[in-house]
Amino acid sequence: MSTAPEGRIDVVLVRRGGRVASVDIRSSRPQLARRFMAGRTPGEAAELAGLIFSLCGQAQRTAVQAACLAARGGGDAPWDPTPVRMELAREHAWRLLLDWPREAGLAPDMNNLLTLRQVPPDQFATALETLLRETLLGEPPSVWLARDAAGLQDWCRHGGSQTARLFARFGEVPDTGISTAPPLPSLAGWDERMATTLARRAMDEGDFCARPDWQGETAETGALTRVWHQPPMAAWLSRHGRGLGARLLARLVELALLPRQLSQDSDSPTIRAWSPWQGTGMAGVETSRGLLFHVVRLKGGRVEDYRILAPTEWNFHPSGPLAQALQSLPPGPNLESRARLVTRSLDPCVDFGVEWRDA
Repeated sequence: MSTAPEGRIDVVLVRRGGRVASVDIRSSRPQLARRFMAGRTPGEAAELAGLIFSLCGQAQRTAVQAACLAARGGGDAPWDPTPVRMELAREHAWRLLLDWPREAGLAPDMNNLLTLRQVPPDQFATALETLLRETLLGEPPSVWLARDAAGLQDWCRHGGSQTARLFARFGEVPDTGISTAPPLPSLAGWDERMATTLARRAMDEGDFCARPDWQGETAETGALTRVWHQPPMAAWLSRHGRGLGARLLARLVELALLPRQLSQDSDSPTIRAWSPWQGTGMAGVETSRGLLFHVVRLKGGRVEDYRILAPTEWNFHPSGPLAQALQSLPPGPNLESRARLVTRSLDPCVDFGVEWRDA
């Protein structure tokens, strides 16, 4: 196993009779927030978060700022979601233009990915809409987002984009890697009571941030929990279930929604904050991998205690969504590659490995 400071996820699968008999998910991700943040001012803590987190750095920095402001009595102050939404869009585009085409044996689109990463902020929404219309969807996002079950099937079969061909492959067979873990509520569904409960457990229960649960159950978080009600997503879920293809489609659906969300106010919050009790602040930020929470306690203007609850800890819980998805894999050829694809669909924020053992 890796000894890298950010840790990694190792998945050990036992195979018996051509199927997955057991799943062992081992995380070496260290819980470093308390050690790194203690004694720092809010400004120092925010700057540090942007430096030490190689992925979703903008979301991490914003979570620190929002949590510290709430701890100082700022409450759920309005935040400009644009930088976080741009980061989220780039992460989705990376998966759709680079990672998933490679996994499917198709050509990655590095040129469009680099263009999106370099475009100035004031041109980002326009550039993203152009990418969706001309490359990913082959039609305006608003038209594609209105597609029902028949429309989505027609797009998969006859759409001219490489993305449509990718989903046509997924749609030809039953979706694989089905998770039955309930979805973690998206940020819009959280209230003060829920936030206080989560903050208390994060602060008081030593192992909670490494192995979280919600209302006694493991939970799945990600783009899927935010866009399940959109017509293409609802159509896919009703036909295929919540598996590998659904998680990938959710990224495309959310990416298609983002040009409008970047150019005007959205009813779906990206950043929220609460003060569960005096001197303590909690912030939630929607990221490409799911819901990120930070909890801070300030004393004398400096961080006294800090906790971070990342999406990876929900999705890679030892008995959570990934474990369920891998256990549900049907026997058959290419079991190893299917297991790796399912693991990638939940997108850990660190390196991962999948090891097989025969019973």
